[in-house]
Amino acid sequence: MVRRLAAVLLVLGCVAAAVAYWYHRHGRLTTLLSGPAADTTASRNWLDRLQSQNPRMAEEAEWEVTRLGAAAVPELRAALQDPTSSPDRIKAALRACALLGTTAAPALSEVTAHLNTADYAAEAAMALSVMGSEAYTPLVDALTNQDPAVRKEALRSLGKLQGRASLDPSFVVPPLLDALADRDAGVRAIATTYLGIIHKDPDATVPALTEMLKDENPEVRTAAASALGSFGAAANPALPALRRAVADKDENVAREAGLTIVKLQAR
Repeated sequence: MVRRLAAVLLVLGCVAAAVAYWYHRHGRLTTLLSGPAADTTASRNWLDRLQSQNPRMAEEAEWEVTRLGAAAVPELRAALQDPTSSPDRIKAALRACALLGTTAAPALSEVTAHLNTADYAAEAAMALSVMGSEAYTPLVDALTNQDPAVRKEALRSLGKLQGRASLDPSFVVPPLLDALADRDAGVRAIATTYLGIIHKDPDATVPALTEMLKDENPEVRTAAASALGSFGAAANPALPALRRAVADKDENVAREAGLTIVKLQAR
């Protein structure tokens, strides 16, 4: 009897250990023992793990962020405000804001502060593109930044924000049109591309895109030829310019112009 009891106790102990290990791996043991407050404390290293090169570890950290939700925002704001935060930690905090979307809206000012730094512009702009309509103003303001890398990221995220925050295109199209005159070809190409994606206000946009078929940069000309195809019959006035673009010395421009002509004539 004693031996049987000892065997039962041994089995129960093994089961308990296995359950404890499983919950520990998923960051849930402290919830069972101490409740939500302890769970938040035990998860504090999720920010450090978010930038891990180990895919499984990074995935677990992403799970922690989404599980914590609004409870993670104070930690994010603190990391973004801390002048001693490492670049990896700042990028992790910006990435977490992107994962949380509008839930991270209280950190809008902290994210915006990093938008105007080229090293963090991509991560900050990505976060702002999902943080809601309040991100519109800082993204537009960043279009005047002296660094073209910042302008490109801000412009790209502004185009994404239009759909994600259901912004009226009348707010987004004008800054995109203005960016067609940017001195940086990369900025012009992004503006051209998103004008095609949004494809609104053809009276202003189609003539502007037609003019971009003469841009000195082939990437911009290619984007313009492709973007015009999204406007349907409204782009018919661009057909003469598109036919000229078929003879462009750049094969990508010529190909896109030809495809757009076929698309417009088919309609």
